[in-house]
Amino acid sequence: MKVGRWAILCSVWVSCFCMGGGAALAAEPIAIGSIASLTGYLSDQAQNVVEGMELGIEEINGKGGVLGRPLKLYARDDEMKPPVGARRFEDLVKNEKIAMHSGVVFAPIATAIQQSNKQLGEKGVILLQAATNKMEQDPKNMQPYLFFIGSSLEAYGLAGGEHMARNVGKKTFILYADYAGWGWVIRDAFIQSATANGGEILGTLAVPPGTTDYGPFLTQVLAKKPDYVTCIVNGMMFINCMKQAYAMGMKDKMKFVTFHVNIEEVNGCGPEVIQDVILVTDYFWNLQNDKNKAFMEKFFKKYGTDRRPSMRTFLHYASVILWADGVKKAGTVDPKAVSSALLGFKADYGKGAFEIRKTGDHTTVQPIVVARGKGPKEMKDKFDTQEIVKVYTGDKYFYSAKEKGW
Repeated sequence: MKVGRWAILCSVWVSCFCMGGGAALAAEPIAIGSIASLTGYLSDQAQNVVEGMELGIEEINGKGGVLGRPLKLYARDDEMKPPVGARRFEDLVKNEKIAMHSGVVFAPIATAIQQSNKQLGEKGVILLQAATNKMEQDPKNMQPYLFFIGSSLEAYGLAGGEHMARNVGKKTFILYADYAGWGWVIRDAFIQSATANGGEILGTLAVPPGTTDYGPFLTQVLAKKPDYVTCIVNGMMFINCMKQAYAMGMKDKMKFVTFHVNIEEVNGCGPEVIQDVILVTDYFWNLQNDKNKAFMEKFFKKYGTDRRPSMRTFLHYASVILWADGVKKAGTVDPKAVSSALLGFKADYGKGAFEIRKTGDHTTVQPIVVARGKGPKEMKDKFDTQEIVKVYTGDKYFYSAKEKGW
């Protein structure tokens, strides 16, 4: 897919002329929207978002649509500028009459869209995000139409801390991205879980967003001689950190763990660098269950077999299916009714069973995937980059509603 395909004012109508879909396709379509960074350095992730939503829409339309109506997708570029994202979101709500929004890949845009949706009041729409955190779910900030198809960030730290302390080593040094909505949240949850399972924190270092030179940080880590390094940085920050750690010979001396990782980051590191790194995340394409295999077949049919879907592709596919199921349960696209229908909702779209809490935090309790990066000699082909080690399930890996202020 080319970035140019998703111009600022693009709109996409994805339909499937399968048996049983004809009547729905003749009806007035239901509009859904996606504001994403379709240009800029996050454009690949944004394209994954749109591809996932396309798959979900195609599946729904192929089964007759929702309430007898097909779905139509409107995608807009936020240019990685919060005011632009907010303005184009409001345009989709007011002029295209979208009933649901999903797709943000740049956190400041998510905040801007949430504020816009809040200002719209009863005219707002259902927002489905890929991830969330304790601060966002605080009663002062949380919104009744905001839901999450991905995990709350603390779940990575709580599951990851337990896994590492029980299976890898006791002593760790933590490098974390220095911003509250991501690095701090996972750091605090990881420390809580690791120490509860007998782990010891040798030290922590805050890494400024956008850091490219990790030498000074890694030198301090080496001096402490941990069993493993807890690396709470993502995207190019993670890739740069791991490549420099590999060049310094650190991987021969200690293990590494990281969080909320996409297949793009695994591929960006390369097999020599990613080998034996523990990856704690929401989804990898090689989860072995029938529903994920069915999702993979749909992906291959539409996009070919020369690549694999990312976590964002799967989650945004699932966001469309989840919203559609909520609409069917409510019998209407009215956001207040759909919001009520989603509370307590249970399903499994491919990564395992999940449940949306009935409490005001709307936490989606779902499986957390722990994988291990494979080295070049282990790989059967270029796609065989990680193996699933364990899937952690249960409410204990998510802060309670009370812990989130409810």
